[in-house]
Amino acid sequence: MKNIIFLDSGVLGLYLVKDESLMKELSLTIKRNISYLSSELNFIELYNHICREKGKISSQIIMENLRRGTFMKFIPVTNKTSIFAGELKCKYRFLSIVDSVVCAEVLLRKADIYTTETHFSKIKNLKVKKFRF
Repeated sequence: MKNIIFLDSGVLGLYLVKDESLMKELSLTIKRNISYLSSELNFIELYNHICREKGKISSQIIMENLRRGTFMKFIPVTNKTSIFAGELKCKYRFLSIVDSVVCAEVLLRKADIYTTETHFSKIKNLKVKKFRF
């Protein structure tokens, strides 16, 4: 079974700008047969951020190139994930809806998460690697 690393929106942004510390970490994990995943909700978050900074056309090009690449895959939100995300949002009120979905996905898949968020470390059983944004 492949190991899974879930990439949060902030880390996807770091990937797009080829952040040195992230790229070094990814080069180490690529050798270990890792699958990289992110949520369609992270796609939306990143698209919005890029659109506000660079405009609609640039964000469409950047995000579609990221989606078409072989590096990682954006996954849809399933019913099981939705229910668990609701439970997490109820328990951890500080989570946004998107973050509760991300945490649910990571926990259900027994994955690690690479993030720029500090509050993920407060979630029980979540294996977090934090990067500076």
